[in-house]
Amino acid sequence: MIKKNDLLINTNGYVLNLLEKILDANVEILGVENIPKNNPKLFVANHFTRTEAMLIPYTLYNITNKKVGVIADDSLFKSFLGTFLENLGAIKKSAPNRNEHIIGDLITSCKDWMIFPEGMMVKAKDISKIDKNFCVKIDEVCQRVYTGSAVFALTSQYFRQKFLDDKLENQDEFTKKYFIGDCKNINPNETIIIPINISYSNLRTGENFLIDIISKLFEPMEQNFKEELEIESNIVLNSKITIRILEPISTKKLLENLYKKDLNQEEIINSLRYEVTHNFMNKIYESLTINFDHIFILILFLYPKEEIKSEHFKRLIYITFFKIKQMKLYYDKDTDKDLIYLISYEKFRAFTNILEVAVNNKILEIDEIDCYKFLINKKNLLNNHSHNTIRLKNILKVILNEILIQKDVVDIVDNLISNDEEEINKKLLEILKFEENQEFENTYERFKYNKNIKPIEIGKHKYFENINSNSCVIAIHGFSSSPKEMEKLALFLNQNGFNVQTPRLEGHGTIPEDLKDKTWQDWYKSVSRSIAIATLQYKKIYIIGFSTGGLLALLSTKKEYKEFVSLVCINAALHLNDLRIKTILPAISFWNDIIKAFNSEKYTKEYIDNFPENIETNYNKHYITSIEQLNLLMLKIKKILPKIKKPILIIQGKDDPVVNSSSAYEIFQSIESRYKSLKIVESKNHVIVNNKNSEELFLTILDFIKQGKNNEIY
Repeated sequence: MIKKNDLLINTNGYVLNLLEKILDANVEILGVENIPKNNPKLFVANHFTRTEAMLIPYTLYNITNKKVGVIADDSLFKSFLGTFLENLGAIKKSAPNRNEHIIGDLITSCKDWMIFPEGMMVKAKDISKIDKNFCVKIDEVCQRVYTGSAVFALTSQYFRQKFLDDKLENQDEFTKKYFIGDCKNINPNETIIIPINISYSNLRTGENFLIDIISKLFEPMEQNFKEELEIESNIVLNSKITIRILEPISTKKLLENLYKKDLNQEEIINSLRYEVTHNFMNKIYESLTINFDHIFILILFLYPKEEIKSEHFKRLIYITFFKIKQMKLYYDKDTDKDLIYLISYEKFRAFTNILEVAVNNKILEIDEIDCYKFLINKKNLLNNHSHNTIRLKNILKVILNEILIQKDVVDIVDNLISNDEEEINKKLLEILKFEENQEFENTYERFKYNKNIKPIEIGKHKYFENINSNSCVIAIHGFSSSPKEMEKLALFLNQNGFNVQTPRLEGHGTIPEDLKDKTWQDWYKSVSRSIAIATLQYKKIYIIGFSTGGLLALLSTKKEYKEFVSLVCINAALHLNDLRIKTILPAISFWNDIIKAFNSEKYTKEYIDNFPENIETNYNKHYITSIEQLNLLMLKIKKILPKIKKPILIIQGKDDPVVNSSSAYEIFQSIESRYKSLKIVESKNHVIVNNKNSEELFLTILDFIKQGKNNEIY
């Protein structure tokens, strides 16, 4: 493999710093399996930034261990990038016999090539169709996508076939014209066209240190170069670049029928070049990696009203992504990781980030009376500015242009915005319940042949409904346990006038191995989804958490939603009594680190045995990684306690063998709640929610939450 340093020889300090940043950008490469090993290859891709002429060939170079040539503007060879481009295998636009060199390389497989058929950076990403051709709009002037790349690929295969069939009319002239033998002789394998889609997430503008570096190399700078510099430096530093390598196209099959008719080269190529170009560009454009910004701005553009509620807006985004996943369209998987937070009353970074851009560009305005409502200014959104200024002045229009040619996504959003808020809320509720069921069913399917798997009755989340109530209690189970742990309390509360949900924390309720690779954030997402489900149905929400569930209940108080009333923490696991966790666990972790350093993983200790009070609901072993996640959650909760101001009842078993009773006192003293109560229960068990004499405990809980139900807490 050719290393980055091999490309940076003879490069000065400033340039070296810059190029290393470019080559170390956040790049995701998908579809590597679509690159054939032994064929000459012509890569074709969409074109948005100048950086692509360096980054994409370099990336392919390291996948194939073979140079990938690219046509670059002459000015770049005069700049500080010249040496790098030459080492990479680039060629000047004005180079003599440029096309013949490219075709020759494809015939011999001396070098692969990368072509941008759009012929220029499409800064506005404004693409449309004219008949069977794609058109790039530059300052309202439509320019068709060039067919040269199709000509290169088809011509190389045409001559290869002629050579293999011994039908070349003048082989010496052919050899000389296409530089055959200068590097290699003819490769018998066909030329393959490989489309590539290049997508960007988090496209932003603004000053950064790379601008300072390059400013020292160029003084003064032209205005257009300043624009490119600001955009591309921010991409390198802040964006994620997704390079999606698509299914290869056989030039041999494309030529097959016409070649048999014994037509001349020009007739064959001209009859195919436009259709071939259209087809691979269509593949490229429809293979966009859809990200959060795309859906955000598309909804604003298509929304039929001049204002939109923040909560409704977020729910539309969530449902759109669900539909995108259902249709198996390409989307940025990073968006999906924490998307539940968007609709569960948390600060969601992607939303906050793009909202700030929309507000700064005066596309959205926060309503002065209702801060949870946005006013949409479509005139500002649709301002095209000019080819060389739009990326700086209206980056959201650029993002909108890109998603508008994705008909499937436009149809999804068009359909959704035709529904009123009540219908959207119903759809979202169905989706969240479906996702909750699917998560459990997929997990259960994965482990169903394990003899230790918990019965479905034990491990699955449940809903206990009371049609006469508009209040809901969410009862969260403890570490390495299951929803069944909270069922006795749930039934009691349900019989006393409450709807109750007992969610399953991810990784729980099946087998211990399911919990092994889960994080505390995964558990919290399960709680977040349950809260979102409840708020879509009920007017008052109460959170009850047992043990680790108590920690998650405390963490959930950072959510801002009007339905929340109060919370109850039962034996919240802030400090543990188990000496193994305090002493043996660190020693095991240290031992495992040493063993892994010597590549002897088989000697690592993965878990410690657990002897639970209720083996029916709990796991019989704790994986070290899971306990480490519990410790991280405990540390997290200790830090946020002073920020908690919600009404709370803290219950602690006096002689709890698992959770140290100091936990309850620390929580009580640290939180800033005006309405807080601490109750110590006489018990030598940890799982007091399942004691035979738990009725008194349940009555205490019922009395507390009824105060909130009757508005007596406030």
